[in-house]
Amino acid sequence: MLPLLTCLVAALTLGSQPASAADPQAGAQPEAKTEKAKKNEKKPKKEKKAKKKSDKPAPDEGPTATDTDAAPAPAPADQLEPDGKGTRVTWKQHPSFRIGSVFRIDLEAKFQEDVRDTYVGEPDLPRTQLHRNRIGVQGHLFKQIEYEVERELTEKELDAGKTPKSPWKDVNVNLTFVKNAQVKIGKFKIPFGLDQLTGVTHNDFVYRSLGANYLAPARDIGLMVHGSFLKHGFQYWSGVFRHDGDNARSSKIAGGDETFASRATGTPFRALAQGLGEIGLGTAFTVSKLSDDSFRPNGLRGRTIMTQHVFYEPVYVKGARRRWEADVDWTVGPASARAEYTLVSDDRRQQGIGDNDLPNARARSWYVSGTWLLTGEAKARPVKADGEFLQGGWGALEVAARYERLWFDSTGGTDVPFRNPRAETILPAGDRALTLGVSWTLNRFVKVQVNGIREQVEDSERNPVPNGAAFWSRVIRLQFVL
Repeated sequence: MLPLLTCLVAALTLGSQPASAADPQAGAQPEAKTEKAKKNEKKPKKEKKAKKKSDKPAPDEGPTATDTDAAPAPAPADQLEPDGKGTRVTWKQHPSFRIGSVFRIDLEAKFQEDVRDTYVGEPDLPRTQLHRNRIGVQGHLFKQIEYEVERELTEKELDAGKTPKSPWKDVNVNLTFVKNAQVKIGKFKIPFGLDQLTGVTHNDFVYRSLGANYLAPARDIGLMVHGSFLKHGFQYWSGVFRHDGDNARSSKIAGGDETFASRATGTPFRALAQGLGEIGLGTAFTVSKLSDDSFRPNGLRGRTIMTQHVFYEPVYVKGARRRWEADVDWTVGPASARAEYTLVSDDRRQQGIGDNDLPNARARSWYVSGTWLLTGEAKARPVKADGEFLQGGWGALEVAARYERLWFDSTGGTDVPFRNPRAETILPAGDRALTLGVSWTLNRFVKVQVNGIREQVEDSERNPVPNGAAFWSRVIRLQFVL
């Protein structure tokens, strides 16, 4: 379209010139200009080429929860699309209702249907399940006030068959008046953990890693300041929260209280790593208060990935809970690699039989993962197929693998290790898992994931299969995102 317009302008300009100027053969040649005349002559203005406007990314294609990035600066009013004035309904990535640049609301929906199979003797695991049925809206008011509301309709807890404590997921307002110090208020994810902060519809695997599910905090109500510098080369998030996240709580576990959390990420090698792709480094920590008001143990628990069989029971804790994690995220061409290490330490003040202090309870996890797009697309989250299925292509096909470990113990103790929740020395317990997967992204709405998961619980007495053997689980997920 742009070359066509350029040719049209040139043709019109040429047609408007005098014959003597347009065609040297049409008349006498003009006299040679003096040097002074040449200097005083104004140069003709160059035609400004119209810049091709690119659609702004939809919420699910913009900065993900991986980096909870500061929102991009709003476009100036003179750069709005011709139809950007007044009230209108559009559908670029999501159904959207807009009133000029004053108000915007986007409708979103996420549906995930699972078909699963695991070791013989697990009758409580539903073979098919509408795992996620989530709807929501997000948008902005006057470009400086962003909002988000998301609600779960049918998600279940596998181990208890109960709905989560609150079906409301992200319910928050983000104030962008100061670009590098934005303020987020409401319910959202505590800034901790690369895998946990990656949106579930963008994840490389059907299930998040063990550490992300049982050590990272996940969502809570709080206030956070965040921003970025050096063209997003350095980003930070820091906030205070009412509790220490949904992952630390259940129907039997109260979880921690007031929590302070902070996270920072950067790409320090982007000026040096020419041709090596993008290498991102991140780290985070949280500090939470722990109370023993509950009659039940208030520590963290360990469960298997799909069946969520408990292989480590919570212990009694009191004092403070300290989390720390470090991660690396590397993307180059169609490939990506990730690694993350997490450490959690819980005080056990006055938790001994005689109200004496016990050695801290400790939990650790790590994973390494890699992906490869066989169809050659550049790796992104979410994956975008170069040729969508039935639209001139077959979609994007990706293979992935992850190996991980989650384990629990205590930081010391001279007594014999026991499984008792008030044991001085906690008997170590852990789980190792290998996940192999294939993902087929048909288009920007539909994705199919197939995962095979091999697990082995390290404590043979708490292994869900006889003789402490390893076991396989299989899952197929059909995902639709609007």
